[in-house]
Amino acid sequence: MANRKKKKNRVGALTAALCVILTLSLAAGVVYGLYWYGSSRPAPASIREQAAGTSLAVDLASPAESVIGQAPVPAQAELPQEAVPSMDVIEEVLFDEDGLMVARIRGKRYVGFMAVVDDPLRLTLGKCPWFGEGAYGRTVKQMADEAGAVLAINGGGFSDPNGEGRGGSPTGNVIYEGKMLMGYWSPTVGIDADGKLHVGDFNGNTCLDLGLQWAVSYGPTLVKDGAICSPLDNSHGEPRTAIGQREDGAIVIIVLQGRQVQALGVTCKELAYIMQAYGCVNASNLDGGASSDIYFQGDYLNVCNTSGGPRPIPTSVLVMPAGYGRG
Repeated sequence: MANRKKKKNRVGALTAALCVILTLSLAAGVVYGLYWYGSSRPAPASIREQAAGTSLAVDLASPAESVIGQAPVPAQAELPQEAVPSMDVIEEVLFDEDGLMVARIRGKRYVGFMAVVDDPLRLTLGKCPWFGEGAYGRTVKQMADEAGAVLAINGGGFSDPNGEGRGGSPTGNVIYEGKMLMGYWSPTVGIDADGKLHVGDFNGNTCLDLGLQWAVSYGPTLVKDGAICSPLDNSHGEPRTAIGQREDGAIVIIVLQGRQVQALGVTCKELAYIMQAYGCVNASNLDGGASSDIYFQGDYLNVCNTSGGPRPIPTSVLVMPAGYGRG
């Protein structure tokens, strides 16, 4: 009796399993048939016409007030001619005295700040006391206050292999008061004793041969001899800091916010067009992202891109009071 009961149970389980397999096979056949039918038929003419006329252009609306937050990566797009800024994008002049103008600027997808320094010899390099993997950097504010600078921005790049954020180990070239502190072939920007801004791929000896009084490295070079450099990354927007020089010798500094809901940031290619539009014949990208900061008369102008506040960095570019560097 027990054997007959076990045999009956096995037959019932086998029957149930066969039913499940049959049901799944029928369902798969129906799905495949619908897929084959749909993929083999052309879309209606109205849908094809609509798809053909669809524009992939992104509507770059003017941003509102900056809000801290992680932003999505903007779609890759060539910078249209109408997006190239002109001087009318200056939203507010914050300061304009003694050969220094500081203004708030706004574009299609960016907000930020611009400084124009008439005398390029007012610029010098700020740095932390010593360099090395165990060294700690200084914030832009600390370097500005220690040197008595009127305005300061972040400078060159640095290595942070363990993600500790110490900020005391610069990369590339560092020229300070005409002396080479570090010298490695890299995209570099610096000013010589005559106030000329040099940009390009240099090593430390080239910097000395050019007579650079200060220099830092990050890159890429954005504008050289009046022309936009190529190729330049155009794939994603970031907070950016850049420095350039106009034909008349004046220095242009741009710090643009990014990684924020209403200020996504700009690509390197867009930044090059912005620098050129403000009259720069030579310009270079400095470190950006979480390092991008501008400090003026005791306050940070930009919204910092890190939750922990301004980060320690090895170098900064300082704008000193009028008359500095003229003996």
